[in-house]
Amino acid sequence: MSIILYALFGYAAMAKAGMVPPLVSETVTSVSMWVLTAYFALGVIMNGISRSKPERLIMTPTALVLAGLYLILALS
Repeated sequence: MSIILYALFGYAAMAKAGMVPPLVSETVTSVSMWVLTAYFALGVIMNGISRSKPERLIMTPTALVLAGLYLILALS
């Protein structure tokens, strides 16, 4: 299920960047960028407070980069 979700996240990002046509509409794509930005920002917090050291060291910066990239797309 995660693979399908991340594929949809990627497709939404590509649609917002104009690389592929939107699945539903431009409005849905724009809203989804804000939702995904919030999702990855929450991921930064949750990974940052994790008890797992590898998760804190690897997934926190990964989520931070994703949140930043989706924010850039949301603002464009």
